[in-house]
Amino acid sequence: MKRAILISLLGTGCLSLAYQNTATAAVTPNKDSATYYYTMGKQEYNARKYSNAWRYFEKASNFDPSSADLQRSIADVCLIMNKMAPAIKALENANRMKPEDKEVLWKLTQLYFTYSNWEKTIEFCQKVKQQIPGQKGVPFMIGKAYYSMQNYGKGIENLRQAIKEEPENAEAQYLIGRMLVLMSNYKNAVPFYERSLQLDSTTQPTRYYEFAQVLATAEDYDKSIIWFQKALDKGYKARDDFYMNMAYTFADAKKSDKAITMLKELLERRPQDLGLLAGLADVCYHAGRYKDAIGYWDRILAYDDKNARSLYMIGLSYIKMGNDKDGTLLCDRAIAMDPSLAVLKHQKTMP
Repeated sequence: MKRAILISLLGTGCLSLAYQNTATAAVTPNKDSATYYYTMGKQEYNARKYSNAWRYFEKASNFDPSSADLQRSIADVCLIMNKMAPAIKALENANRMKPEDKEVLWKLTQLYFTYSNWEKTIEFCQKVKQQIPGQKGVPFMIGKAYYSMQNYGKGIENLRQAIKEEPENAEAQYLIGRMLVLMSNYKNAVPFYERSLQLDSTTQPTRYYEFAQVLATAEDYDKSIIWFQKALDKGYKARDDFYMNMAYTFADAKKSDKAITMLKELLERRPQDLGLLAGLADVCYHAGRYKDAIGYWDRILAYDDKNARSLYMIGLSYIKMGNDKDGTLLCDRAIAMDPSLAVLKHQKTMP
């Protein structure tokens, strides 16, 4: 019995040893085997059988794990198959094995950029600047990476270089404008938005709408209205917020009739929108149409009888119409409801 157990154990040990030897052999460098599988992979690649090619290249790399060229082949076939993660991994291996390979370095940098790995984009762009001086597109990639990381100072700095390198780069112009807006520098943003749209008239109509709002914020109301209309002409699918912003821009441009007409049309669709009622009342007030303004504030009070601001504005409208007594009483009632309005007691214009 003991002898049988011993034989059994010895047999298991031999099998285990045999398996270990096989496993070791599978990863033992062997140039001939690597060349064989690489050749098979190239044949499958040329026949456009990319999955098979990938498997052969992987087998070849098992036999020659230090070959940067094999890693490049794996990356190439993975890119064709849209297998981005293994493609990037293979290019990283190739770059580590052969850091002087400029083609691999540039391809890897582009992939980091394409897939929004911004820190790696910046790191590898710096390497590209050292190894491939003057490589076109590097300042733009760095600038966009910094933009995406919300480092607007460095983003603008690099994108200005990108524009020097490529003056027709509409996206660089737009991103600078966008960053200036995010820094609340609206007036300086305007020429970059405008240049971007001049360079690329096929851009999405949302950019036209965005520029219209930038112009309105920069208080260039007449020009803003033009770009609102261009957005519509370009096919922008406008919703109520678009027409509301456009209407208020008409009001700021002292084109009150147009603003009021647009806001009334919106109110027909949203009769219980208190914000829209208040906005329409304000526009009417500024246009000197005090009775209309009072009517809209009254509608707000019908929904919300504790709306002190609406009551105050009704009082102020009466004062504007020459009825100081009733107007002052209403303003005082509003202040009693909301003491913060007391600072407006002697104000005769819109608070």
